[in-house]
Amino acid sequence: MTEANTHMRWFEDHADHYEELATYAADFGQRLIDFADPAPATRLLDVGAGRGAAARTAVARGCVVTAIDVTPAMVRRLAEDVPEIVVRQMDVTRLDFPRGSFDTVVAADVLEILEDPAAAVAEIRRVLAPGGTVALSVNGARARWEWLTRLAQEFWPAPGPAADAATPADPAALLAEAGFIELTQRQVAAAVQVPGPSALWELLESQMSMAVDETLPARRAAEFRRRFWAGAEHMHAHGGIILDHNAILHRAITPA
Repeated sequence: MTEANTHMRWFEDHADHYEELATYAADFGQRLIDFADPAPATRLLDVGAGRGAAARTAVARGCVVTAIDVTPAMVRRLAEDVPEIVVRQMDVTRLDFPRGSFDTVVAADVLEILEDPAAAVAEIRRVLAPGGTVALSVNGARARWEWLTRLAQEFWPAPGPAADAATPADPAALLAEAGFIELTQRQVAAAVQVPGPSALWELLESQMSMAVDETLPARRAAEFRRRFWAGAEHMHAHGGIILDHNAILHRAITPA
């Protein structure tokens, strides 16, 4: 199974409670739309829309919103939750829209989980009208979680399920190569306090247990759990367990 398929499976399995797991999603969706700054009546495409954090904010601004996601369960939930937008299941590397269909395209935490992010950026450029805006967010570093990243990389030589996915290419470079201009960036951050190690394991269990149980022998899985608990208890005793999400927002426009 490819890394992209693993991500898709996880999103499919956890669509109903995604926003409980990704506690930062609503806040960061609003920040991404604020960064794009679309005017009312803007034709806006939300790529990898998930449960609609960005889409809902765009609707509140008066935008005409189309949302796509590759995950069937996310598409179904979003269509039920936000009936005032058009929702379609679609792959961003093969957008089924005519050239110049949108004035703004946004994509939150999408590029880093794609096998071909350059193809996605090229498609975004194609469906944007001249002078249109793209706004992307990509995960940033989480310094206080280095212990978990190192632990995951020890048990899974490729980037593991508990590690931040590495951005496959510099988004600014991808945007420039696709012909976008006036590139700007902004760093954003959020933090959520977790009561203790048990709450942390419960929060991550759905993702962690799938990877641990399916990819490690029983003895190694037990060792991973032991090391995870030791790390979480150390973190709890030295400043507390804080789930921080850092991101870099990238904005650019198509030449008029």
